[in-house]
Amino acid sequence: MNMTIEEAVEFFVENWDLIPVLTTIKGDYAVPVKPKRDVYLVVEKNAPGIFLARLAPDLMRLKPLDEPDSDEARQFIYRRLKEANLVKEVNYTH
Repeated sequence: MNMTIEEAVEFFVENWDLIPVLTTIKGDYAVPVKPKRDVYLVVEKNAPGIFLARLAPDLMRLKPLDEPDSDEARQFIYRRLKEANLVKEVNYTH
C-alpha cells in the first residue's frame, strides 16, 4: 500500500470535510485515503479496530453516508483515533 496508518490518519484529519465516509457490509466506517488505489482507513464501530485496507468498493458493498450521518461518522472516527493516540487533539470544527 505504501502508506502507514499515521499517514492515513493525517490525510483524514487534513481532508476532514472533503472525503466521503462510507460504510462496509459490517457497518464499519471507511474513508478513502488513496482513492485511485482503493485504500481505506477503516474504523470498526463495535470493536476497537482501526486499520488500513485495500477494498474493492463493489465487493465490499461500500455505501456513502448522507451529510448528517457523515458528520456524525467523522466525529466518531476522530474520537476513536484520539482514543488510540493517533491524533493529538480533538477538533471537530475543521
